[in-house]
Amino acid sequence: MIEKVAARPILDSCGEWTVEVTLRSGELIATASIPQGESRGSREAVALPVEVGVKNIVEIISPTIIGFKLGDQSSLDTKLKELDGTATKEHLGGNALLGVSMAYARLSALFGCQPLWQYLRSLSNLGGEPTAPPRLLSLMIEGGLHAGGGSPFQEYLVLPRATTIAESVTTVVNLYRSLRKIVSQRFGPTATHLGDEGAFAPPVADPLVPFALIKEAASTAGLTDKFDVGLDVAANNTSLNSEELIILYRQMRASCPFWYLEDPFKENDWDYFAVLLTEFGKDMMIVGDDLTATNVAQMKLAQTQKSINAMIVKPNQIGTITETLEAIRQARLYGWKVIVSHRGRETNDDFIADLAWGVGADGIKLGAPARGERVAKYNRLLEIEATVNH
Repeated sequence: MIEKVAARPILDSCGEWTVEVTLRSGELIATASIPQGESRGSREAVALPVEVGVKNIVEIISPTIIGFKLGDQSSLDTKLKELDGTATKEHLGGNALLGVSMAYARLSALFGCQPLWQYLRSLSNLGGEPTAPPRLLSLMIEGGLHAGGGSPFQEYLVLPRATTIAESVTTVVNLYRSLRKIVSQRFGPTATHLGDEGAFAPPVADPLVPFALIKEAASTAGLTDKFDVGLDVAANNTSLNSEELIILYRQMRASCPFWYLEDPFKENDWDYFAVLLTEFGKDMMIVGDDLTATNVAQMKLAQTQKSINAMIVKPNQIGTITETLEAIRQARLYGWKVIVSHRGRETNDDFIADLAWGVGADGIKLGAPARGERVAKYNRLLEIEATVNH
C-alpha cells in the first residue's frame, strides 16, 4: 500500500518549473515528473502553477491516498478525479493528478515485479507481448513555437522503415549526423544550434526547404528509401488560414509525398480536416492532436465529423493513466492509428516509452536523438527491446 507521498518542483528541459511526485511503499520507491506543452490546445487538462500543484498533492491528495492498495490503477485514478471534481482538472491540476497517477503505476509495477510496460499492457487488456515495437517518429528540423526564425511549421519528422528499435535508432542517428553537416554547410555553423526538442532550426521560411535538406542528408548518408517523412504543422500557431493551408499541402504532396500530417488545421476547423481525410486519407495519416486532446468526448466528435485516421496520445492532456488508456481503446475501436508523444518541455522521465510499448502503439514521437530528456526515451526503448528479445 502507499505509505508516503512527496512532491516538489523541478526544472523541465526549457528551464521552467514542473511537478515531481514520489510514492513509497516499504522499500519500494517510485518517482514521476510531468512534461509540459509549449504548443497547447485549448481542450487540455488544466496545469496549475507548480507551487499550487505541489501544495495540492501534499495537503489534499496525500491524506486521501495514504494506505491505498497497489495494483488497482482504475480505482486510484477514479479517486483522484473525484477529489478534483472537474472535467478539466482545474481544481487540483492535471499536472498534480498525473504525477500521482504515473508514480502509482510505477510503484504498482515494482510491487508486482513487472516492468512498467508489462503492467500498462495488463491494464490495456492486451495479452502477451506486442507483436511489433512502436514505429519511431524522430524529429530532424523544427520551427514554429519550438524554434524562432525558422519554418512556420513545427516539426519535420522521419519514420524509419526498420523492423526493430535498434535498427530504427541507427537510421535516425546516422541521418541526424548527416543533416548537421548539410545545415552547417548551407547556413553556417550557428544554424546547427538546437531547438527545444533537440532538432536543427535553420533560418528557412519556405516550408518545403526542410524536406529538401532531409532528402539531401539521406542521400549523402546512403539512407535514401530507409524512411518515410512526416510533418507536424501545429496549425493553431500559424498565421495561414485553412484555405491557404490546404492549397499548400496539395502543392507539398506533389513535390514531397510525406506520409504523416499532424494538426494540419486549427482545432475547430472540422470541415477542412474532413476534406483532407477524404482527399489523402488512403495514402497517409491525418493526425489529430489539439483536435482530440487525448479526450474521449473530443474523439467522438472527430469520428462523427470523419476528421482523422490517427491520433496523438499525451497523458498530460487528460490527467490520469486510466483516462489515457480509455482514449487509446476508443481510438482502436475507431480504427485509428495511435501515436504516443512527448511534449515540448520535457523531463528525463521515460514513462512514454513504456506506455507506447505496453499498449502496442503504432508509433512514438520522442524528439531528436539529442538532449538528455529526449535521449532518455530512445534509450528506454532500446532497453525494453533488449529485455524482450533476451
